[in-house]
Amino acid sequence: MNLKLENLLLIILIALVALVGCEKAQRMVVDGVPADSTMDETMTDMEAIPVKFVLLIDYPEGGKDAYIAWVASVAPTLQAPEEVVRIRSYDNEDPEMSPNRLVEWEFNSFLDMATYLNRPEIAAILEDIPNHSSVSTAHTFIQRSDYSKGEEDDLPIKGVIFVDYPLGGKQAYLEWVASVSPTLIGPPELKAIASYDNYYGESPHRLVEFEFANQADADAYQELEEVMAVEAEFDNQAGSSEQHRFVLRSDYINE
Repeated sequence: MNLKLENLLLIILIALVALVGCEKAQRMVVDGVPADSTMDETMTDMEAIPVKFVLLIDYPEGGKDAYIAWVASVAPTLQAPEEVVRIRSYDNEDPEMSPNRLVEWEFNSFLDMATYLNRPEIAAILEDIPNHSSVSTAHTFIQRSDYSKGEEDDLPIKGVIFVDYPLGGKQAYLEWVASVSPTLIGPPELKAIASYDNYYGESPHRLVEFEFANQADADAYQELEEVMAVEAEFDNQAGSSEQHRFVLRSDYINE
């Protein structure tokens, strides 16, 4: 699955937590996180902070339909465990852009995610993904409290920004975000917004998601003067960034 060393370490630590389930193992998970002053917010209570396990996938050339058929065969297994809150999949609005597909697993805590990923039937499916995709990378994100606007709904349009903090400039970036958050949250076209930090501090360092009821609202939001002003300043605040717009699929929605 093209997992990086940090992700492999994550799986090892997950196994320790899920199988041993003791205080010592949980301390090892915490100790595995790089030192960072902003982790105080995200690591004070591992049993209460929402977590996203994210897969970024490129379909094989000419193989999208076969991939979707495979997903349909494994979706019930992936959704069955009680630890997972929900799974949602999205196609990139531009089919030529990588990643072609975004898949998100949502958990109430890191330990719920650990238990889920350590299930043999789940591990087997995830290990099989390279046989059905051309590229796949996995990331673990922990929710931040920078934004507080959300609707409990399957909103069909999701704008995504993958952010890398400037070298030594993370705190300055977060302070800037705090200053522009009210501007970004305010417009009624935006139905939900949330931000997440990469658990291991790897690239992308940060995931920001904007959700809309339809394409027209997403377009109107991006054309607002105040939003465009924030976006123009964004390039000066972030080390690097990548923006995408994704469209919700029904692979994991029980209709």
